[in-house]
Amino acid sequence: MELLVVKDKRIDYDGSAIKSHWAYRNFGILGNSLVVFRGKCDVKVEEMIDIEDLRQSKEIKSDDMVHYIIEVFDLVNILFASTLQKLFIAKLCEVLAEYGVRTVRKGDDIYVNGKKLSISIATVSPVSVKIHIGINAEAKGIPEGVEAIGLKELGITDVEGFMEKSGKALVEEFEKVKKDSLKVRWAQ
Repeated sequence: MELLVVKDKRIDYDGSAIKSHWAYRNFGILGNSLVVFRGKCDVKVEEMIDIEDLRQSKEIKSDDMVHYIIEVFDLVNILFASTLQKLFIAKLCEVLAEYGVRTVRKGDDIYVNGKKLSISIATVSPVSVKIHIGINAEAKGIPEGVEAIGLKELGITDVEGFMEKSGKALVEEFEKVKKDSLKVRWAQ
């Protein structure tokens, strides 16, 4: 899995990056990829993947997030997508623990002190698994009624360092899973 951490510019997330081949179209990365970037989040209704959010007319917004766009071509299966998403969320909780942050994972979301730190969605295209994870860099511009927290409020001020460290951790976890899947034989 190729990792790209975009540090030189902000990229806003509107939901369209969940489409297949986004990393290839925008950065020339062909194949399994993880692109980490920072920017606003404002998912338009037509880009919402989660039907529950759509039915409840939920707003998905933040003024400042760290975004992870993951694309995997090995197995196109929604159960695999959801499982990989939760593995990555659990890994991000481990990375946050290295910063002294105590997290609680509820499904595919991360909470700290009862406040929401992340958003996430997993889906499939005809050719790949797509996952978006967003972590609040700062809890600003969040929809009314959502108690949120951000990295800044947690004392993590080197956001670029966090992007680099967490991106590497996710890629290492994926590569370990892939390697482990290749070294076993069938049970007979």
